[in-house]
Amino acid sequence: MRLRIALAVVGAAAAPAAHASPQILALLSTDGPVPLYCQGGHCTAELSAFCLEQQRATPATGTVYRAAPNAVIVLLVTGADGTVREIDGTALAEFTSARDMTAVRVTVGRRALGDAERVAMRAGTEAALLPVPSSRHGRPHSVAEIAYATGPLRAAAAQHVDRSPDAEVARDLSRALNALQHEDETAALWRAGDAGAVVRGCAARVAEEKVRRQQTIGVLGHWTGRSIVGEPTLRACLEEAHASLMTRLNQRFWKGELPAEVAPKAAPRM
Repeated sequence: MRLRIALAVVGAAAAPAAHASPQILALLSTDGPVPLYCQGGHCTAELSAFCLEQQRATPATGTVYRAAPNAVIVLLVTGADGTVREIDGTALAEFTSARDMTAVRVTVGRRALGDAERVAMRAGTEAALLPVPSSRHGRPHSVAEIAYATGPLRAAAAQHVDRSPDAEVARDLSRALNALQHEDETAALWRAGDAGAVVRGCAARVAEEKVRRQQTIGVLGHWTGRSIVGEPTLRACLEEAHASLMTRLNQRFWKGELPAEVAPKAAPRM
């Protein structure tokens, strides 16, 4: 609920355009390769994103996006023999909004990747995502709007958002969330990097809340008479932390606030 309220405040100016095509999103540059998790015929991962158009409506969960023509999205495909190929991923990757404007899920069909044993993705600071036209959307983006959002606006965001120290934390939170979904809590802590303090803090709060609920009401989740209170989870805590962080970064971008310089960091853990 707190997340929804925060995003509603951020996107208040977008209300009149609620039936138009939703916001063009910026895909936060990955600052190195992000592993995709392959299962069955698809490889997926969650990535950080933010809004480039304050006046447009935030996308509903599951809104389909595609890479903008000038985006640099590279798939690193490791074959059965250990060789690594780099493939242009702009036409192969499909994106869907995961938590309003703050996160997207990338999906790549495994068939197009050949004998892929492992897959990772790298995105640059010019990466932007366009909503795929839908019958549910009203006024689409014009050519001029797309050019402005994916050109000058995305270039400005590279300075205001991608190079922010908080963006480093957001990237590592996404890595931890991916590991938590596909591996386990230990892997999430291992990949947390700059987000390690956030992950440990969430783990402690979730453990404390579980103990409190067991002691006070005897169950972890329950029906209040008006709604269901779910069991506290590390994933839910990290998702809220990530969404709040990306929302703050978005607000700073719209205010024109430049971040502090980012110190060089080690390569992310794969």
